[in-house]
Order: sequence, then C-alpha cells, then structure tokens
Amino acid sequence: MNETVCIVEDDANISEIESFALKSAGLNPFAFETGKELFESIRVKKPSLIILDIMLPEEDGIEILKKLKTSFDYSSIPVIMVSAKS
Repeated sequence: MNETVCIVEDDANISEIESFALKSAGLNPFAFETGKELFESIRVKKPSLIILDIMLPEEDGIEILKKLKTSFDYSSIPVIMVSAKS
C-alpha cells in the first residue's frame, strides 16, 4: 500500500465507500471534508491521485481544482471529479 489517494468528500457515507474500494484495490486512501484539510496534507506528502467532490462546504471542488492546477507544486497530480448531482 504505497500509492496514496486523497479523497475530498463531505458526505461520510460516500467517503467510506470510496475508501473501501480504494483499499480493496491495494491503495492507501486518506479522506478529507474540505479543501483546507487537503492542502494541509499535500504540503507534507503529494498523493498519486485526488478524488474531488464538486459540492463541498466552504470552497467547492471547482475552486479547489483551479488552485491545484495553477500551482507549480500540485499541477501534475491527477484529479478525478465526482458529484452526486445529476
């Protein structure tokens, strides 16, 4: 379990399902509820992937994605955007 995946999801049930699926695939998931928590974590260790919800409290996933992709340090991290909204 050396590949780290960050999940940014404010719904605990969805976060738990995503974490379970990633662990089952041999990955090491870390879940966060806000972009602030994500950025605090990736300053210490960059993940191999970020799974990012669009609808989040405080700052939405689109704003977080913009920050990631305009940052020299984080722009190369792949991001998968997810949403429960149709």
